Amino acid sequence: MALYASVILDNPSPEIDRIFDYEIPFELLNTIKAGCRVKVPFGPKNNLAGGYCLDIKNYSDIPEEKIKMIYSVTDKEPLISRDMIELAYWMKEKYFCTLSQCLNVILPAGANLKLKNFSKAVFLNIEKEKANELIKKLDESGKNSSQLKALKYVIENNGCNISDILINAKVSRSPVDTLIKNGILFVGEKQKEHKFDNIAIIDKTDRHNLNEEQKNAVDTVLKSENKKPFLLFGITGSGKTEVYLNIIEEIINEGKQAIVLVPEISLTPLIVGRFKNRFGDKAAVTHSKMSNGERYEVWNKARNGEISIVIGPRSAVFMPFENLGIIIIDEEHESSYISETSPKYSTCQVAQEISKKSGAKLVLGSATPLIDSFLKAQNGEYNLLKLTKRAGNGSLPETEIVDMRRELEEGNRTVFSKRLYYAVKEKLDKGEQIMLFLNRRGYSTFVSCRKCGHVMMCPNCSVSYRYHYKGNFLMCHYCGKKEEVPAVCPQCGSKYIKYFGTGTQKIEDEVKRMFPHARVLRMDFDTVSKKGSHREILNAFAKGEADILIGTQMIAKGHDFPNVTLVGIMAADVSLNIGDYRGSEVTFELITQAAGRAGRSGAKGRVIIQTYQSEHYAVECAARQDYESFYKKECAVRKIMGYPPFSYVYTLLFSGKDENKVNEKITDFGRIVLESKNEFENTDIKINIIGPTEAVVYKVKNEYRMTISVKCSDENILRNFIKKAIEKYNESYKSSAVTVNLYMSARDMF
Repeated sequence: MALYASVILDNPSPEIDRIFDYEIPFELLNTIKAGCRVKVPFGPKNNLAGGYCLDIKNYSDIPEEKIKMIYSVTDKEPLISRDMIELAYWMKEKYFCTLSQCLNVILPAGANLKLKNFSKAVFLNIEKEKANELIKKLDESGKNSSQLKALKYVIENNGCNISDILINAKVSRSPVDTLIKNGILFVGEKQKEHKFDNIAIIDKTDRHNLNEEQKNAVDTVLKSENKKPFLLFGITGSGKTEVYLNIIEEIINEGKQAIVLVPEISLTPLIVGRFKNRFGDKAAVTHSKMSNGERYEVWNKARNGEISIVIGPRSAVFMPFENLGIIIIDEEHESSYISETSPKYSTCQVAQEISKKSGAKLVLGSATPLIDSFLKAQNGEYNLLKLTKRAGNGSLPETEIVDMRRELEEGNRTVFSKRLYYAVKEKLDKGEQIMLFLNRRGYSTFVSCRKCGHVMMCPNCSVSYRYHYKGNFLMCHYCGKKEEVPAVCPQCGSKYIKYFGTGTQKIEDEVKRMFPHARVLRMDFDTVSKKGSHREILNAFAKGEADILIGTQMIAKGHDFPNVTLVGIMAADVSLNIGDYRGSEVTFELITQAAGRAGRSGAKGRVIIQTYQSEHYAVECAARQDYESFYKKECAVRKIMGYPPFSYVYTLLFSGKDENKVNEKITDFGRIVLESKNEFENTDIKINIIGPTEAVVYKVKNEYRMTISVKCSDENILRNFIKKAIEKYNESYKSSAVTVNLYMSARDMF
């Protein structure tokens, strides 16, 4: 009786995003399994194409004379488990992408290198006792000393490369070949060992004693039968990592495994150091700075049960542990947990789906949870755990807000307020360390008055206008409203109109000019491009080799430097004006996280926040580290404006090299959504269409970009509406000259 394989081709094209049946030839019946990669003939010319076997069955609806045979099987064992195949189907429906794209993101980087991941090596071909007898015989005879050296080396290093024997045993190739010819040695394959750059010497602390809040959090997670995710809401320095370590210790003692997700490579050295100290070789790390071969090897060790903990960025959520006990997402508010390429998945949503399928616990940790996460905790969808005190001897730093408008009035036109300048000088004199944080998340130029702090805002959308260099105009990227750039401030009449944008290099130059004897390190994308550069910079600062660390959001969270007693936050309000409704939330997050780096040991910390909008609630609440007050104010604003989490927003980005073609196609799509509205909305549920409008960055790599957004309070209605509109567009208007990408995350709208 014939057996058939259900195959999806390894091709992202939506046109062939469907299952094809292939007959399994007799010689492959014992080889092929669901989850293996295969080669199959495809198309009228039967060209070989790669694909994935998703299922094996004893029937097919395809007529026998038309069905084709599988050509070969690539893998000896399945690369993708049945649970992960089901997850891929779920992601396909959730994120409007192809099944092939989902399977490819689930597979590790380096999977295609698998068959090249072996090198030739020499092994002992006789029993060790007989080999020792031969060594004794050669030694007594005094002959064949080169063979003796080679044989001794192989016994001591079984599975060694021939080149290693020649170099280390100091012999020629001839005696090695003789031993192989006589059957004493044989040549086989050995998996290449990679030297992982994943052990950080930053944190050498021993186990910490838990306070009552930490103990309660650990016990609640471990003992709870509740299947809902846990939101661990803890102020900066409250010891969330120690809670993770204690939970994972118990999980591993039960014979289960753990995945720990971190948002930034810069956080990896610190957290890996903590985990390596506690768990040794049971813990491994994966991240984008590692080679594909290294990343594949970590994935393979997880699959084979050789490690119990994997720490890494969002892709680590797909680690193939057989008995997963917990997934921890640290700094769950971070936008890097949203994939920027298709499938544009949310790591938190995927982790929740994996948690449901595997029964693993899910813990989301943050000092500044996403508004929608905290709302779910308030509504009972998540279990809420709170850490309100700093662990150990630490206390929250003293925080002060400096109004840079007053500094300008007093004639100070430098990037340093007087208070920050004298505070830096004082700390340098005391031999204490300083961190200077430049709030540049989502940087894009906006226009503000330096005298009164007024920002040019769209009256329709409560977000700032964005300045467009080409054409010299202001524009709202929610409704498309345009304005001329004012010559004077409409609020106070001042001529001090400024296009904001200051870089870390400018801050560094200013620091070196003002404090010529200070040792300075800078950490931004320019300085961390090389492999291991994150670790080098952080290690140098941790060892006291620098007095001042300047950086962007890379230095704003997760790091624990006991000698840092001053944090200066430069231009704290920049992210308030990114032209996104999340501007206030991003600002609160970054100020709170950056401020949390000060005073984490016994020494009292100090934070100075420089801003032109000192009265803004995001700045005031962050200065007090008062998340819950910020949450209430922000929810009130979003509810009135109908922004997430009180609505859902999907944004489509149209891009292409022909500006007129992009305009034409997005206009076609706009016509479709306007005509289709009445089919889906009702008296209670309304669908709002925003745009078409130019994207924040209108031209990238010679491609013009425009967006159209659709907003609705019901996600299912919105999903079906968008799905139908895309289908109609593809049937009538689709063009190869214009690419369409769908963004479903509120954090990734523009």
